[in-house]
Amino acid sequence: MTGINHAWLFARVIKQTLTMIKNPPLILALAFVFFTTAHAEQNSQSHESIAEAVKNYVEQNINLSGEYEMSLTPLDSRLNLPQCTEPLEVFTTTDLIKAGRTTIGVRCNAEKKWSIFTSVIIKTYQMVVVLSQPIRRGEIITRQHLAIEKREVSKLREDFVIQMEQVENKQVTRQLDAGTILSLRNIAEPKLIKRGDKVVISTTKSDFSIKMNGVAMMDGTKGQLISVKNQNSGRIINATVIEPGLVSVNY
Repeated sequence: MTGINHAWLFARVIKQTLTMIKNPPLILALAFVFFTTAHAEQNSQSHESIAEAVKNYVEQNINLSGEYEMSLTPLDSRLNLPQCTEPLEVFTTTDLIKAGRTTIGVRCNAEKKWSIFTSVIIKTYQMVVVLSQPIRRGEIITRQHLAIEKREVSKLREDFVIQMEQVENKQVTRQLDAGTILSLRNIAEPKLIKRGDKVVISTTKSDFSIKMNGVAMMDGTKGQLISVKNQNSGRIINATVIEPGLVSVNY
């Protein structure tokens, strides 16, 4: 039954009751309260319509990859805004909606103007690479260490790993627990040569190649230029790491 039907029924009851009681002013006062409340309810902007406007705005302006989940902070139940006769205007201080908490404004530009602010929390989900077992610092990552799972990434830096190939055969720089979402900041190229290792120094030209014995003076990853001591001459030269035990010199 609508508010108008309620009001009509109540008025009819009052009319019938006035002839039966000795305190008409009391009944009139109650009637005034009823009609005032009913009128206010009919002319108030519903919180549901505000939430729907905010939701539509977010969906049209969000800039995220993968799945996302949106939750709106409820408005104060005591908030009573006049019904807007114009379409609600939703706005933000930024052009795009991102993951996390965002403040969003809603305003009415009709004759009875009003403006409020609410907030939206957006969580994003993406398929990422996680550890299926713990790994120690300095250990080399193999395919057996890895799994792909859907996780919330809203609060992560943008260097999380989404493909196993990004970290396979790489070295971890710190101990990590099973279930950890892998990030590039915890991964390094493995050290193929360590300081003090005996190495072969290879020099190749178009018409000949020379190999000499040497000792690494520093750690090195693949493709890195390191200092190597030639055991025959005692000279320290710069050489490029090719693989474990092998460096190359270009003249």
